[in-house]
Formats: sequence, structure tokens, C-alpha cells
Amino acid sequence: MNDISLLEDALRASLNRRCRRAYAHDLRNGLQGIFGGVDALTRAARATTSGKPFAVPLDQLTTFVQQAISNHERGLERVLEHIAPEQHQPESLSCRELLIELARFITNDAARNSVRVRQDFHDDLKTTTVVARLRLICLALLTDSVDALASGGEIRLSGRTSDGRVQFEITDTRTQPRPVSFVSDAIERLVADLSGRIENKQHEGGLEIRIELPAG
Repeated sequence: MNDISLLEDALRASLNRRCRRAYAHDLRNGLQGIFGGVDALTRAARATTSGKPFAVPLDQLTTFVQQAISNHERGLERVLEHIAPEQHQPESLSCRELLIELARFITNDAARNSVRVRQDFHDDLKTTTVVARLRLICLALLTDSVDALASGGEIRLSGRTSDGRVQFEITDTRTQPRPVSFVSDAIERLVADLSGRIENKQHEGGLEIRIELPAG
């Protein structure tokens, strides 16, 4: 295992601890659908036993429960892929879709800090890269922004493709400079390993972090 892989594993372990609440919320969402379906099936069975009509046909309820179980399984797969990804070969992906997915993932954490997340994308931001590593980088940046806005604020996600490069920004309204830390150092090394560049710009309105990757 090389230094980059060790660094990636260390950052992932740190973020897994940080995001326990978000992972738990994702798992509970899947279980709620199953619980709702089982509850409806139970009420339908009781109604059938007592000879009373039930508003929803039994086959529809059964289909609903099956879909809920499938949704929960997909949710489990997503969580496992976040926590312990198996695929490390470059793949094509949309940075726009990745950032939107991660923004949804941190929705509750953002709401707890009264943080709004805005999106302003000009295209899909297609690139070919190691998806698990880029997801880790983006999640680290987003959680850092949320944690830096403990008293509320705004995060803006934006991006475009220009001159053969995908460019996207995560901008937040923090008032203090971003401290140098293990997370910031790890992100810079991981971005460089993806043949990318990262820039940090502190200005009056907050902090802008721009990442550039090869398009394609």
C-alpha cells in the first residue's frame, strides 16, 4: 500500500466518524419505508380477518414492501461504498451529480447549523477519475464548510467546463480563514494525485475553493 492510499484511508476514517449521523439518517430512511409497508400489511390482514374492506389491495401493498426493501438495499450499498469502496479504477462521472448527491447527504447537518446550500452549475462537468477518491475530497470540503458555519450561513456549489478542464467551486460564507490541518493537507495531495489542481481564495464574503480536473 502506497502513501497516497494510506492517506486516503486515514481521511476516510476521519470522515466516517464525522458523518456517523448522516449515515444513520440514510439507513433510517430506508427502514421507515419497510416499517410503513409492514404496518399497512398488518392492518390489511386484520381487516381481512374481521371481514372489513381495506382501501388498498393486498397485491399493491406487497409490491410497496418489496420496493421499500429494494430501496433499503440500494441505500446500504451506497453507505458501504462510501465507508469502504472497492472500485479504485478510473471511471467517467458527472461532478455536478456527485456534488448534488453529497449536498443531499449532508442536508441534516447543514440544517442543524442553519446553513443553506445553493447550486449554480453550467453543465454536467464530466471527467474520468477515481470516483471514490473524488467523492472523499468533495465530502471533506463540504463537511468542513458546514462545520465552519456553526452560526449559520450559505454554501454555494458551482462549476463549468472550459479549455478541456472541469472546474468546480465550493464557496462558503465563513468569516475566519481556513486553518491548516490534516484534512486540508490530505485534500491537496489527493487532488494532485488525480492530476488536478486546487486553489483557496479567502475574500470579504467568505472562502472559495476551486478544483480543476481534466475533462472527459
